[in-house]
Amino acid sequence: MNAPLIIVGAGHAGGRAALTLREEGYTGRLILIGDEPHLPYERPPLSKGLLQGTTDLAGCSLCDSDQLAELGIEHIAGNPVTQLQPQQHRLQLADGQWLPYAGLLLATGGRARRLPQVQANVLYLRTHDEALALRSVLNPGTRLVVVGGGFIGLEVAATARGLGCEVTVLEAGPRLAGRVLPPVISQALLELHREQGVDVRLNVALESIQADSVQWVDGQLLPCDLVVVGIGMQPNIELATAAGLEVGQGIRVDDYLRTSAPNIYAAGDVCEFRLGGRYQRQETWRNAEAQGRHAALNLLGREILFEALPGFWSDQYHWGLLTVGVMSPSVVTRALPGGGLLLFYLDAEQHLQGACGWAPGNSVAKDIKLCERLIAARIPLNPTGLADPELSLKHLLRG
Repeated sequence: MNAPLIIVGAGHAGGRAALTLREEGYTGRLILIGDEPHLPYERPPLSKGLLQGTTDLAGCSLCDSDQLAELGIEHIAGNPVTQLQPQQHRLQLADGQWLPYAGLLLATGGRARRLPQVQANVLYLRTHDEALALRSVLNPGTRLVVVGGGFIGLEVAATARGLGCEVTVLEAGPRLAGRVLPPVISQALLELHREQGVDVRLNVALESIQADSVQWVDGQLLPCDLVVVGIGMQPNIELATAAGLEVGQGIRVDDYLRTSAPNIYAAGDVCEFRLGGRYQRQETWRNAEAQGRHAALNLLGREILFEALPGFWSDQYHWGLLTVGVMSPSVVTRALPGGGLLLFYLDAEQHLQGACGWAPGNSVAKDIKLCERLIAARIPLNPTGLADPELSLKHLLRG
């Protein structure tokens, strides 16, 4: 009997890969191994719809158990992989069982980064079960402190305000989401959250978290009922590291998403790939979707270069933030109706490299889609025209 294809990690990237393998005609044995008891699901709703109570697990799942059974995808939950032996093309499960593989995809994702030496009243948000635990205590009047001014922290803050909580956001840096956003968008986010009644504190150094308060290094004490920590993700690279695969901040891959070991690929939040000449990870819905599909195709021997553009979105109250491509030092700003912004990032030849849009609702989505086409078209652009809100991007696309 031929060895199966195995996917380790039953999150978004792993689930998408499994479904793609069947869509592309693979009929052999296919095993999907996950740490969580749930079927593959998407994570963006965790801080929005699921936390608000407007959606449930079924609403963010990629498939149901009947579909998996119909497709002949074996889902192993609660029996994680403990050891990987690339030379022998096999892995071991927690119950001691060894499974051989013909091809392997590592989509092990990550876990919420923890604050050291913290116990009481602290919750994190990375999984469905963590979202349910948090939802159960976000009651009107709850004094919530969010540690971390990145997207997870800010989305939790926005949802909690909508549920009637009193919210304070503590950010260690000088601006919100400073690692991924330009200063003008960070400032717009700051103003929006303060308008919505969130007490945002920047440049905060924490000393400790107590059962009923948070203390700054300078001695300030902030009373609270609950603390949510959103300070990033810790990629699950331990299995790959122990097996001798090349790792950095994630599992390193080549331009085909292949790891340093034969017949092993990586995808999703744990995958460290080259973009613009340097290694990086992308913790986004778009990346999990694209790399899950791509790794599946290459597991089937297609040998296709991974060239997908990065991008992400975030909903903040009634405003939407969308990005596509990569940021460059040369930026052109276009003011949009209603106080929105569209930022264009150009290279030295005035080709569009990336764009960032900030506007009410999803009104900027069409512009970002046009920017994606402009990036692909490689048309030299006039910065004056880009800055002019009266000049349509569709017109620029026609040259």
